[in-house]
Amino acid sequence: MSLGRRAGAGVMVLAAVLAGCATPAPPPPQAPAISPPPQAQSHRDGAQAEVSEAYGRFWSVAQSLPQRPVERWRPELSTVATSRLVDTMLANLARHRERGITVYGEIHPRITDVRVEGSRAVVTDCQDASRSGQADARTGDPRTVGIARNLVAGTLEHTPEGSWRVARIDYPDGDC
Repeated sequence: MSLGRRAGAGVMVLAAVLAGCATPAPPPPQAPAISPPPQAQSHRDGAQAEVSEAYGRFWSVAQSLPQRPVERWRPELSTVATSRLVDTMLANLARHRERGITVYGEIHPRITDVRVEGSRAVVTDCQDASRSGQADARTGDPRTVGIARNLVAGTLEHTPEGSWRVARIDYPDGDC
């Protein structure tokens, strides 16, 4: 399922992971994080390393947005995502705020593969979202909790300025 379809359901990128792959339960107390698959530990260099780093920055920025002042959202997100994805995410963040929804916790990317082809790259991620979810913005009470092994495919584009930015996030069917 692509972010575009999830966006139609009124979910930003981070919350799409949580809403689409969540159960209505509070997060487990101090559950151990799941180790990345062995292939995720392999060394990356050059463009693969740059793409991996950009992908990680994207998730760090995306999950911090709801805690930041609204006027900072676009400038911060624009450093890690394409303008089209920024527009989608900001519209969905606004919908979440209107509905009294925020996010809590952290998502931990576990990159299992990076493929670079010219100015495009695809990252395969077996993301751990088990300590994050959607929460009531007023009370902070969790509404959902994510899953430990969430298959994510991120498409990045290399900008004319020389940086990599996330252009699309997909949640393909399957296990990781």
